[in-house]
Amino acid sequence: MDDVYLDVSAGYVDDCRITQIDYHSFLPYSTSALSNNDEVRIALHNTESYTLPCESYIYIEGAITKPAEIIDDIRFINNGLAYLFSEMKYELNGIQIQKLANPGITTTLKGYCSYNKSDIVSRYNAAWDDDIKNFNKDFIESGMFNGCINLKDLFGFCEGYKRILINCNQQLILNRASIDINAVKQYKNNDVVLDAPKLKDVKINITKILWRMPLIKVSDREKIQLLKIVNRQKPLKCAFRSWELCEYPFLPQNTSHSWKVKTSNKLEKPRYAIIGFQTDRKNSMNKAMSYFDHCNIKNLKVYLNSEVFPYEDFQSDFTKNKMATLYRAYAEFQKSYYGRDNVTPLLTRSDFKKLSPIIVVDMSRQNDNVKTSTVDLRIEIDTEEAFPASTSAYCLILHDQITYNPFNGKVRTM
Repeated sequence: MDDVYLDVSAGYVDDCRITQIDYHSFLPYSTSALSNNDEVRIALHNTESYTLPCESYIYIEGAITKPAEIIDDIRFINNGLAYLFSEMKYELNGIQIQKLANPGITTTLKGYCSYNKSDIVSRYNAAWDDDIKNFNKDFIESGMFNGCINLKDLFGFCEGYKRILINCNQQLILNRASIDINAVKQYKNNDVVLDAPKLKDVKINITKILWRMPLIKVSDREKIQLLKIVNRQKPLKCAFRSWELCEYPFLPQNTSHSWKVKTSNKLEKPRYAIIGFQTDRKNSMNKAMSYFDHCNIKNLKVYLNSEVFPYEDFQSDFTKNKMATLYRAYAEFQKSYYGRDNVTPLLTRSDFKKLSPIIVVDMSRQNDNVKTSTVDLRIEIDTEEAFPASTSAYCLILHDQITYNPFNGKVRTM
C-alpha cells in the first residue's frame, strides 16, 4: 500500500477494452410452433460477432387459460419455467456441447445446491419464489406471465466458460414438454388444492420465446490481439463442468438397492453427484416436482470403480431427526464447487428435512494418475423402510469436460 501512496508519477491507464455490450434478440425458426411436444430451434449465425453466451438468457411470454370450474389460483411451482420443457440442447458449429435432460429436475437439484438467499431473489424472474415454501403467487397476473432463464443456470458450459466466442454458429434447441401440469399447481388460500382433477385441463400457451445474446464490441487494440489469436489457428481449451441427469423411474420396494448409474470415459470423471428421491410426484395433480422426499434414507455410497465416496457412512435417521452429516454435505457444496469461503446455503436445516432432503456426494478429490479407460459409477442405497411405490431416483452428475477450437470454426469435444 505504501507504493501506491508514494507513486506520484504513475500514469493514467485506459482499461476500456470492451467499448460496447448490447443485447440482441434471436427468434426461433417458427414463432408459432411453441406448443406441447414442439421443437423450438433458435440459431445465431453471426459468426463475425463477439458473443458472450454465459450472460445470455431465454425470454418467455405466455398466457394461462383454465376451465370455468376452477376459481382458485393457478401458480407456477418453484423453478416452474424450466418444467415447461422436456429437453434442451446447446450446439456450437453443429456440435452438441451439452444436452439437458429433464431441465426442471436438473436445474432444481443444481439450484438448491448452488444458490443462496440473495441469488434466489434475482431468480424470481425464472419463477423461483424467494420463499421456497410458497409458490409464485404474483408471477401470473390476469392470466399472463413473462420471465427469463439464464443460460448459465441451464448449461455447465455457460456457467463455467466466462469468455467470448468468435467464429461460432450457435444453436439452442428446446423441446416443449408433452404436458404442463408439472409446471403449475392449483392453489386456494396459499395451500395446494389436494383434489384438483381439472388441473389437467389448464392450458399454458407460450406466445413468445427469444434468445437474448450479448454482442461485444472491443477497442481497436483489443481487436488486433483477438485477430492474432484467430490467425494462429492454435487449439484453445474451453474447460467446464457438464451436467448430466440419470433417472431410475421406479425403485424396487426394498430397503437396499444397488443402482449402476453409468459408465464414462476417464476424461469425463464425475466430480459431484447430487441425488434426490421423489414419490408419486411426476404428473401429480397435487404434489410439486420442485420438492424431494427423504424416503427414510439411512445411508448412501457412490462407487467410482473401486473408490468409494464418502468414506464413512452418513448414518441418518429422519424419524429421529438425525441428518446432520447429510445437511453438512449439502451445505459444503458451494465451498468445494465454487471455492467460496463464506457460504449461505439456500435451504435451512428445517427446509432441507421437510422440502428437499437431497444428498450431495463430493468426489472432487481423486487420483487422476490412475490409468483407467472407463469409469463405472454405482450407487448403493440403504433405507430404514422399503421405498414406497412409485418412487423415482435422480442422480445429477457434474463431471469435467473440455471443448477445443471454438475460435477457428472447428469444435471438438473430449
